[in-house]
Amino acid sequence: MLNIHTRKNCRNIFNGLALASGMLASSLTVAYAAQDLVIGVPVASIANLDPHGANSNIQGNLQVNAQIFDTLVGFQDGKYVPGLASEWTSSEDATRWTFKLREGVKFSDGSEFDAGDVKASVERVVKLAGPLAGLFKPLKVEAASPNEVRISSDAGQGALLGKLFMLAIAPSEKLADDFGLHPVGSGPFVVESFDPKQGVKLRANKDYWAGAPKLDTVTFRMIPEQAARMTALETGEIQLTWTVPDDQVDALREDSNLKLDTVPTLANVVLWFNTTRMFQDVEVRKALWSAVDFDAIVEALYPNTGQKMIGPLPKAVFGSSEQTPYAYDPEKAKATLEKKGWNFDTTVRILMNNTTYKPLVDAIIADWARIGVKAEVDLQEPAVGTQRLLALDWDISIIQPVITSTGDADYTLGRLYTCAAKRTTYCNPELDKLLVEAGSISDQAKRAELYAAAGKIVWDNAIGMFPIDVKQVWAWRSNLDGVTLDPVYKPDLTQVQFAQ
Repeated sequence: MLNIHTRKNCRNIFNGLALASGMLASSLTVAYAAQDLVIGVPVASIANLDPHGANSNIQGNLQVNAQIFDTLVGFQDGKYVPGLASEWTSSEDATRWTFKLREGVKFSDGSEFDAGDVKASVERVVKLAGPLAGLFKPLKVEAASPNEVRISSDAGQGALLGKLFMLAIAPSEKLADDFGLHPVGSGPFVVESFDPKQGVKLRANKDYWAGAPKLDTVTFRMIPEQAARMTALETGEIQLTWTVPDDQVDALREDSNLKLDTVPTLANVVLWFNTTRMFQDVEVRKALWSAVDFDAIVEALYPNTGQKMIGPLPKAVFGSSEQTPYAYDPEKAKATLEKKGWNFDTTVRILMNNTTYKPLVDAIIADWARIGVKAEVDLQEPAVGTQRLLALDWDISIIQPVITSTGDADYTLGRLYTCAAKRTTYCNPELDKLLVEAGSISDQAKRAELYAAAGKIVWDNAIGMFPIDVKQVWAWRSNLDGVTLDPVYKPDLTQVQFAQ
């Protein structure tokens, strides 16, 4: 028999083990419960989560919907990769495509994914006539079998993979008018709650076909004010954000509780010359470009969020090419303008519909003033500015930024720089021919060559000035692992988790 002291010691040991076990269980519970990520998104609101309608190409919607929905095709390191489509083939003229679909994929409501859902999603995008409708309107979609989709068109669709990267696939049975408030997808997260003014809370889809996310929940909080968003990050109220302004980067880097990094994006800033006004002569356009010290401007104003462009498309875009830089030479620029009879009494007006890149425009105006060229900002509220942009009612218009959302040059060069587009005022049949051919063949290597040739025409003819490729600055709490910097504004959160 155990004496009283032995029994007391055993009881103490048992109680100690129980306490330790409870503490361990508690710590595990805390660690598990801590897999709840709060993201600060730099937008004021998200009206709805419909991936097919009017808001489908707005940044906040793209970022949230990338977690809820899958696409047939993904985009990684400048290449298109399988998504819900496991493989595909195309005719040489790119008028007929066949996609094999993954089997066994289910939507978050338990329904099976099949070819009918692809067909219904394409048709809905066209019906709702949102910003993506033009990409899909020419397409004919046939569900050849539950696991095979055939897409055809009268004209070649060389850029189809990029277009499909923008197409969220939803279950055909759920596509009612209120789908944006009650979305269902096959993605890694599902909607737990949604308030258009406050944010969106998602929970992990534990049955996700590509593997369950490591997080339990993700909350997107709308914090449009930069100062408030940075403060929330520093206090730990949010643990991840992007679009960190240049003037905040150095201070945030000094905080040992934070990590920062940058990634090139699919966006760039462009200033188009109206070639129907005072910029008809290509030598005048080149001279005005050479009169601006963009190296110094980018270094001074955008050391973290920009890099000087070397071609008319961001480097991350398929079909981008490196061109010969315009050397900064104000004296030569002034001499050229004088030779061409430039009217130094006239004032150039630069149309803007927001102030995001006003410091850039102010710096350009200052450089031009040094050679006697007068210019001023023509700032309009967004609706009026957009209306005048489309009406070609401007001397120079800054496009801030141009986002090649599909990752394919066709989305920017083929959409904006043809004569028929009537967007830049510049028209060149040779450029049109290159862009039409590049958009209508399936040989991707040949397409890249054609876009490089088209880019050279755009660059050498100074259709506009191309100062800045946009870089995105990400910031997150140092105890957050698995953060993958995203160039396309559709972050992958499946591998993100808090350190145990």
